[in-house]
Amino acid sequence: MKNQFKINDGGRSKYHECKRKMDAAGDCVIRAIAIALDLDYLEVKKELFARAIENGFMPNSSQTYEAFLLQRGWIKKSPVKYKSGKKYKLLNLPINETAIVHTTGHVVALVNNVVNDTWDCREWCANSYFTKQ
Repeated sequence: MKNQFKINDGGRSKYHECKRKMDAAGDCVIRAIAIALDLDYLEVKKELFARAIENGFMPNSSQTYEAFLLQRGWIKKSPVKYKSGKKYKLLNLPINETAIVHTTGHVVALVNNVVNDTWDCREWCANSYFTKQ
C-alpha cells in the first residue's frame, strides 16, 4: 500500500499568512510536531524557540526538536531499509503508526499512512524517525 498525501500546514495559517510556496517559512519541524502530536502550532513554535534560546541551537535543529520529542515520550528509530540496504521513500514507508520522519533537510508527519505537509514530498527517502513509545 502506498502512503497517501494530505496538504496540512499544522495550523500555521491560523497565525501566519502563507499562500504561495515562496511564503515558505522553514517551519517544517514545527508543522510536523504540531500535526503528529496534535498540538497548537503557535505553542509548539514558542516552546521550540524557548528551548533554542536555552541550548544555543536553532528551533529546527535536531538538538532542539529531538529533546522536545524525547521529553514527551517519543523514541528515535533508525531508517527503515529494504534487504538491499536502500532506504524507503516516504511513499512506500511501512510504518503503521504516527511518526515524525526526517528526510534530507526536511521533517514531515506521517499519520495513518498519510504524509501530512504543505507539499508532496513522498518521493524523498526516509531517514530516522520518531514514534510514540
